[in-house]
Amino acid sequence: RLLGNTILDTNKFIANLVYYILMLIILLIVLEMLGVSYVLDPIRNMLNEFLGFIPNILAGMAIIFIGYIIAKFISNLVKMAGSLFDRLANNMGFKETDKLVHFIQQVVFIVIFIPFIIQGLNALHLEAITNPANNVLHQMLDSVPNIIGAILIVSIFVVGGRFITSFVKDLLANVGMDKLIERLQLKSVLGDQKLSSIVANIIFFFMVFFGVISGVEMLGLDRLAEVLHTILNLSGNVLFGLIILVMGNFLGSVIFKSMNGSGDNSFVAGIARVAIVGLFLAIALRTMGISNSIVELAFGLTFGAIAIAVALSYGLGGREAAGTHIEKILK
Repeated sequence: RLLGNTILDTNKFIANLVYYILMLIILLIVLEMLGVSYVLDPIRNMLNEFLGFIPNILAGMAIIFIGYIIAKFISNLVKMAGSLFDRLANNMGFKETDKLVHFIQQVVFIVIFIPFIIQGLNALHLEAITNPANNVLHQMLDSVPNIIGAILIVSIFVVGGRFITSFVKDLLANVGMDKLIERLQLKSVLGDQKLSSIVANIIFFFMVFFGVISGVEMLGLDRLAEVLHTILNLSGNVLFGLIILVMGNFLGSVIFKSMNGSGDNSFVAGIARVAIVGLFLAIALRTMGISNSIVELAFGLTFGAIAIAVALSYGLGGREAAGTHIEKILK
């Protein structure tokens, strides 16, 4: 049933094995009667050890096979219960819960089957093999509760995040959050995307990320938890920097419209808008933690170049106007 018709037919393989064992025993008896037993002592010892070890092999195979049947039976019960859960989840609006049920089914099968594997290996009485294998299987079995707990935590955050983000998305859409895209001058950047959907997706991302970090900490993976904490801090800084940049773009647009109300001051209004956006860009980059020294150097050189350009244009290119201006000041 387990092997099937692979390389050889299972019955033929077992029949050949029994045939050769019986022929070996008969040959040993015949050679013993012929008086050449001293040559056959190694073969006789090997055969005795093999025949004495057969009950251990059968016992181990029987234990593992019974464990397989029990684990398969209970995992099928989980699958039956999961089909009911799948229908309930579909009614509640959740899709692809069959994958979660299949994963839980596999976990239940492994949790039940591992102890039977340990007992089957112990029935062989081969300490050189069974001791390392038992240690590995015991470690796996000890880590199963942490793995299940981590999976439950991540699942709770994912399911809860779906509910919360769906609620937040509807709430923001009802209060008119989607209309802010045009007011914030973000239509060209976001296109047809809705601001409520973007905010809901960001909330869902951070909730799932928190769940993943909690699950990793439960598994005891400290290094991975530190890396995820670093990524989370960087993501928060980037998000806050983007918010600052959006505020700067909005403020620059407002100042541009107020300064260019009549349409005759577009050049100065454009310079003011670029300056404000540039200032907020520097603040956003510093908030994100992206090359603070480079940002400071770039803005320092920019403002220094502007100051030198103004000084040269006033001192060299407009000396006559500067002299006239100084005379007025002196008078």
